[in-house]
Amino acid sequence: MMISTTSELSILKEKQVFFFDLDGTVYLGNKVFDGVLELIHLLEKREDIQFFFLSNNSSRSTSDYLTKLDKYGLSVDENHIILSQHPTIDYLKKEGFKKLFLMGTTSLKKEFEKKGFQLTEEEPEILVLGFDQELTYERLVRASYFLQDGIPYIATHLDNRCPTEKGYIPDAGGIAALLNKTVDRMPRVFGKPNKEMLLFKLNNLQISPDKAVMFGDRLYTDIKMGLNAEVTTCCVLSGESSLNMIKKSESQPDLIIEGIWKVRDVLQ
Repeated sequence: MMISTTSELSILKEKQVFFFDLDGTVYLGNKVFDGVLELIHLLEKREDIQFFFLSNNSSRSTSDYLTKLDKYGLSVDENHIILSQHPTIDYLKKEGFKKLFLMGTTSLKKEFEKKGFQLTEEEPEILVLGFDQELTYERLVRASYFLQDGIPYIATHLDNRCPTEKGYIPDAGGIAALLNKTVDRMPRVFGKPNKEMLLFKLNNLQISPDKAVMFGDRLYTDIKMGLNAEVTTCCVLSGESSLNMIKKSESQPDLIIEGIWKVRDVLQ
């Protein structure tokens, strides 16, 4: 398993849509990778390429993500962001759910409330699991009782772990695994690797999947989603995955690069 050559990366020149994962791809923890700002500023000047940032990390609301990106020098609007709570909220509205037991941060809860949902601790219609960085044992117990009562159960995403500057921390997948050990239930998932997270945007743009590329550091979410959606996949080594992990994975990316800053050299 080798890093892709300049010749192999030339296929990127044919793409019209670039999808970028955020955590581990654009930044790690609170530090944006060197060269990323230059790449994005280059893409902003290109009329033939559209780009979008994707994240499964539902610990932040859309507005919080916009604020965070702006601090990095990435001043984009909400049309450039696709988060795992977006397809989750869309599903809840289409199915008519209103009363939710939401396992999420204060930031995420505010976003759901702004969308018209009632967050409750008593008799919810459905349990929604997000990346709850404010989780307490008391709420784990409450969730366990609800799930044993048989209420519907969904999750924004199921990433096992989240990379930080100091190392990995448990993500929503870890919380779901803990609950599964207790109640033997796993949720329906709406974020990556669900291919619709990419396809709904491509359908709106009326651009075929073969004209798009997905950049990400996780094989079981970013790369698997890209493969499911039949877009070109590019695994970056700046986050979770290593060459050895890629070699052993069932989800084999089309391209491998050290980081997305390498794309700038290809496009110039």
